[in-house]
Amino acid sequence: MSFTSILTHLDPANAADTEAMAATPLALAAAFSAHLTALIFPVEAALSATTPDDAVAAQQEDNVANHLKAAAERLGVTCEARKRSSFAYGSGEVFADHLRVSDLAVFTQRGMAGTGAQILLQAAIFDSGRPVLLAPAARPLAGLPQRILVAWDATPASVRAIHGALPLIRCAAETIIAVVSDDKELRPGQSGIELAHLLARHGGKPRFMALQRGSGGVLERLLAAATDTESDMLVMGAVRHSPLRNLVLGSATTDLLSGVPRLPVLLAA
Repeated sequence: MSFTSILTHLDPANAADTEAMAATPLALAAAFSAHLTALIFPVEAALSATTPDDAVAAQQEDNVANHLKAAAERLGVTCEARKRSSFAYGSGEVFADHLRVSDLAVFTQRGMAGTGAQILLQAAIFDSGRPVLLAPAARPLAGLPQRILVAWDATPASVRAIHGALPLIRCAAETIIAVVSDDKELRPGQSGIELAHLLARHGGKPRFMALQRGSGGVLERLLAAATDTESDMLVMGAVRHSPLRNLVLGSATTDLLSGVPRLPVLLAA
């Protein structure tokens, strides 16, 4: 199993930042000799009352596509840019449709996601059945991650996230399986130790780490562990809870999607 097709999104309003915003998907496509597809369409502008006219929008899309193709050519990456002048309606559905026939989506986040970006992220994560990698623009991947922290709670979402990350886990120098031991009760068959055996059989180099949640949230504890272990990627399941449940008990997924990750995070639902 490998990544053969990687999907990303680029906003035509940010043509000058194309190479920076595409750095992580380009690096992964180069590492896996994968084909990169970029969907180029506005997200926030499409929801606003003021949008560029068709000629300006088309020129912006062309500029982004040209910047991307030039960067891909320098890295030897096969690349395809699919341009659309407007996705004011259905941008999330469109992205999820394309992602279902890809192996991985990569989003680069420069700041807090607006409404349009949230719609896009939610559709990609919860409606595609594929893993999604969120990469902060300030900390892009320059190549394959060498140390990966895996958040394990034995939920179906965490299972899918870990299996979605297997191509990366096989290449990493170490994979740390982190269990927040005072968050959920795990039966013996759900043990992180057993998961370590599975990942080792897949060619990974795992070790197990038990964490105490403490007074903060689960996400904060995981991010602290990632910093302590000098991990350069976090893998975790994504779960969509009701607003009331989020308010009372909190949610690592909601906390992650409402901010900008400190390091690349691979999610699956």
